[in-house]
Order: sequence, then C-alpha cells, then structure tokens
Amino acid sequence: CSATLSPGDLVLVTGSTGGVGQLVTANLLQKGFRVRAVTRSEERGKQLFGEAENLEVVVADQRDAESISAAMDGVDGVVSCSGTTAFPSKRWDGNNGPEMTDKVGLHNLIDAAKSHSDKIKRFLLVSSTGVVRRKQFPFVIMNAFGVLDYKKLSEEYLEGSGLPYTIVRPGRLTDGPYTSYDLNTLLRATSGSRKNVEMSRDDVLNGEMSRITLAEAVSQAIQLPCTEGMHVSMMSREGEGPGSQSNLWEELYQQQQ
Repeated sequence: CSATLSPGDLVLVTGSTGGVGQLVTANLLQKGFRVRAVTRSEERGKQLFGEAENLEVVVADQRDAESISAAMDGVDGVVSCSGTTAFPSKRWDGNNGPEMTDKVGLHNLIDAAKSHSDKIKRFLLVSSTGVVRRKQFPFVIMNAFGVLDYKKLSEEYLEGSGLPYTIVRPGRLTDGPYTSYDLNTLLRATSGSRKNVEMSRDDVLNGEMSRITLAEAVSQAIQLPCTEGMHVSMMSREGEGPGSQSNLWEELYQQQQ
C-alpha cells in the first residue's frame, strides 16, 4: 500500500469535541496532518484544543446543509466521528437524537463532500458494531430508538456516493471520553494492557474498543489504499498490538481485504 492521504493534507473532523473526535484530532495533529475541527461551539473547541499548530476550529452544524458545505472548502479528507446516545439522554436536547445526528447530519456531510469530490481523497465514517445484527440480541435493545437503523442508512448512503470511503465499526467504546482534558493531556492517554486489535470484514465481533486505539486505527486507515471501499469491525483485546507502527496496521487491514 502507498498512502492516499498523507501528513500535510487537510482533514475535516466532525464530532471533534466528542469522545472519539477529540482523540482523532489529537492523533492526526501528532502525525503532521492539518485538521479542520468542526464544532457547534467555538468556545468548546478552543477550550479543548487551544491554539494548536495546524489546527483550525470551525463552527458549523451538520444538520444545516449550507453551513457544513462551507466548511468543506479546500479539504483533502473527511473523518466523521459524530454520534449521540442510543437512548434518550441530555445529549438529545436541542434536536440531537439519532435521526438528526446519524442520518440527517451525516447525509448532509456526505452531500457536502460529494460537491467537493474532485478534491476528497477519503471519507472515513466511524459507525458501530451491530449495524448488520440490529435485529438480534443484544443489539435489538441498543436499536430501540433506531440508532443502528440510521447508522446503517448512512453507511449505505456513503457506499453509494461515489466517494472513496472507509467504514469503521468499533465495539462499545472505552477509555474516556476525556472531554475535560486539554490537547497535551490527551496525547499522554494510554489504553492500559488492552492495546491489541481484532478486526473482521463482517459484523460478527463482540466486545469493547478503546477510543485511544480507535483514533490510531482511523489515522492509519486514511493513509492506506487497501482500506478504500472497506467496512471493518474492530475490538480491543489483551496484548501490545500494533501501537503506532504503520506496517503492523497495514498488515491488519490487508488481512481484511
């Protein structure tokens, strides 16, 4: 594999102040990418990321097609980390439930990327395990309010978009969210002894996924041609795992082709 996106490219990250998005943003910056972090709260973005080099905090709302389209100018790649809770919670306040977040907002984001498709080298969507098994236990419970239905619809919308895509389906998220941490503290966070990763092309895995390891998986995937057109489930397992070694991640992903 030779890289598709590479350090120096501009990557737009949505959900950038959320539990996964903040770690993806930090990881990409550490690898030398330029990042446009999309947030609905400039104050929140500045609080989390400060004045980091190569980082641009942009206020936009995926539920508003015009605002998210304007944020796409000059972007080389997109990483979608937006999400909400599966069950009613405070995060649903202000029309932030699964349909608006995982369907309407994501469709708008994909449309915006399509309108800049001559520039977009990769669109990576962080989805969820269980999207294919959403009628089976225990995922049928998680899907009581349709979160997995909407995620699957957006996966299919991305697959049919003509964009070069990668879909990552992590297990239940652990490690964090570290949403009160600043950027420097984030970069020191570790995933303990569960640094290994199990992957599958099929939605068959069960377990948990470290947000820290997931952020590394995302940053590695967007640099590999072999992950284009792939959906891959992943879980954290005991062991050292690939760390930040690109050749080991490439081997893991190539096994899923």
